[in-house]
Amino acid sequence: MQGRTVAMLVASFLGLLLQGASAQEKKYDVKSGIVTYETTTLEGRVRVAGRIVLYFDQYGQMECKDTYVNGMLKESVLCDGRTVYTLWHDQRIVFRRGPATQGTEVRFDPESMPLTDRGEAVVHRLPSMSFAGRSCEAYERVTRAGSTKYAGADHIMLYCERSVRGEEWVMKAVSIDVTAKVPAWKFAPPAGYTERETHF
Repeated sequence: MQGRTVAMLVASFLGLLLQGASAQEKKYDVKSGIVTYETTTLEGRVRVAGRIVLYFDQYGQMECKDTYVNGMLKESVLCDGRTVYTLWHDQRIVFRRGPATQGTEVRFDPESMPLTDRGEAVVHRLPSMSFAGRSCEAYERVTRAGSTKYAGADHIMLYCERSVRGEEWVMKAVSIDVTAKVPAWKFAPPAGYTERETHF
């Protein structure tokens, strides 16, 4: 459960960091694909490794993010182009989270964030980085609480490293396949799951 809390906090932070495109627009520059990320979370002195697999179609209008912990699928966040859902697989529960305004992921869009002071934050451009064989634009956002580095290509976020008040979280893409055909069932809640009122 603690891992879910960290994931939700990081997602909320990323939503504030970059502006997301409407789920009805072309969010990414490629039509469909599968991106696999490795994640590392440092909670106190405990380092937890994980994996995220992102599926998308229709230029990001439809998305599915599967989160694995210790090799087991724990949680999925789905967007069917209209509604966002969260699935807790161990309890076979689906939460309807509401209208799809951003989908499941943040669109990597440095043009929407000028390289100037924004309140207490300062944004710097970093040298290009490479993830999953892609050359990526990279930036760092610094506040008094800490810093976040992020990089991407084709408007897809491929790297994020957040270090704030002693807590660290890293997500980096290790593979990307833009030739794969993603089955439609990835973007719909599975049968047999109980729908519950969302609390996040």
